[in-house]
Amino acid sequence: MTAMELGAKGVSCVVFEQETVEPWLPKANSSTTRTMEHYRRHGIAEEIRDVGLSEDHPQDIAYFTRYGTGYELARLKGQSRLEARKWTGTRNSEWPTPEPVSRSNQLFIEPVLRRTALSHRCVEVLQGRRVIEVEPRSDCVRIFVEDLDTGHVEPFLFAYLAGCDGSRSLVRKGLGIKHEGVSNEERLFMGGQMLATRLYAPAFYDIVKGERAWQHLAMNHERRAIMGALDGKGLFTFHTQLPSDVKSNEDWVRESLSLTVGCDFPYEIVAMAEWTAGMTLVAEKFQTERVFLVGDAAHLFTPTGGLGYNTSIEDAVNLGWKLAAVCNGWGGLNLLASYEYERRPIAVRNTRFARSLADNIGTVKLDPKLDDDTKAGQRLRDELGTKLLNHAINEFNTQGIQLGVQYCNSPIVALDDNLPPPDDPHIYTPTAAPGCRAPHIWLDQKRSIFDEFGSEFTLLQLNQDKDTKQITGAARSMGIPLKLFQLDSEEARMLYAADLILIRPDHHVAWRSGNSMSDPIALMQKISGRT
Repeated sequence: MTAMELGAKGVSCVVFEQETVEPWLPKANSSTTRTMEHYRRHGIAEEIRDVGLSEDHPQDIAYFTRYGTGYELARLKGQSRLEARKWTGTRNSEWPTPEPVSRSNQLFIEPVLRRTALSHRCVEVLQGRRVIEVEPRSDCVRIFVEDLDTGHVEPFLFAYLAGCDGSRSLVRKGLGIKHEGVSNEERLFMGGQMLATRLYAPAFYDIVKGERAWQHLAMNHERRAIMGALDGKGLFTFHTQLPSDVKSNEDWVRESLSLTVGCDFPYEIVAMAEWTAGMTLVAEKFQTERVFLVGDAAHLFTPTGGLGYNTSIEDAVNLGWKLAAVCNGWGGLNLLASYEYERRPIAVRNTRFARSLADNIGTVKLDPKLDDDTKAGQRLRDELGTKLLNHAINEFNTQGIQLGVQYCNSPIVALDDNLPPPDDPHIYTPTAAPGCRAPHIWLDQKRSIFDEFGSEFTLLQLNQDKDTKQITGAARSMGIPLKLFQLDSEEARMLYAADLILIRPDHHVAWRSGNSMSDPIALMQKISGRT
């Protein structure tokens, strides 16, 4: 994604990727509305939405005691891809966005992102290469790269380096940057060592209770698990927790399937891999002068809420446009310094929220009588079902987390006297307060206001009598790319609460008229990081 942002703006970059084959083990499983909005900017939202589940497959979250022989406890309904497409283009006050959530797995998304990055001639992807040493210098970054096929090590010099190299980041360790937060929290579920298994099991749909779902969660006193649908045809990812004295093996998978399904059914184990839940870690620094940490290299999540991958995408977008601005000559060094100012607080916010979700679901104790066909068993199921449904609503109805990111303390945002709404994980109040995501409105059946914003800065003019020449002239004199978009819309005037609004390349508001900063040159210096 970082390469896509750079490539779209004509900045030459190289991606070093040690893997030589397409991803084979399922990873992140849900793209938030905000991530989908960024994919929309790159023209690939529909392609992302098309991969993975079939268009009519329900995207529900369903809880069971046992999938095949037990009881359904709770279900949070979710839109199928077909329903999401019908929803797109309507005015929905609860989710004011042109792009609903997509339940495509990272397994299928990565190839789309790679193709999109490579569609830019200035982007090069070198697979089978591993960076083994990073040497920051005052005027460049020197790295040493190993060819995993030949063992040959080659030095490279770059202006900047983005460490998008995951939880065990060599870049982070090489810079001596430590994590802050909590690691390896143990819970009854989603805490400690986990085992992910890729299964081919079409017969699961024949035995599971109730309608199909996107996520099937088993909750009983013997074993807990998540069975996530990947393609709606028979591919699943099956997650269970490993006790400290158990190593990953097929026998454990088969026992876990037996205890969570409750009956025999045919399946094939395709692949297995361990991973660790219970992380709430954020790097103490996100950058040095020329090296930046992006994604899992900068923060580690417990995956409840699906925030790790989506927070990483926003990191890439935030850093990408700023690096491109500096490399293209119009961005100042304060623009790069603002990356940590803006993204680190969001990483702390999001990891804490994910941890609260994990605590809520991972500490629930389950009574052995939960599966009993008795009044007492029914009462236990009713009580647990209510708790699980509330948890699912809390985990997945997160408009505030997804759309309410605020950069109000950023050095490149020109604040006004109006405070933004409170940052609430579940409530999003559209606002054009500087630092916040620009509000979405539909201009016609399929066209969002976002579709009219430029690839760099946009000056949104909502009052045609308001003079724009000073701002556009200041931008032109400083070489700052700026698109003027004039719109006559009462809805937009009410939402944006200003005559003129400066929109950043990532669609966050940088400034709006009524602000005390009236000098257009000083304003342009601030938002481009050149003060």
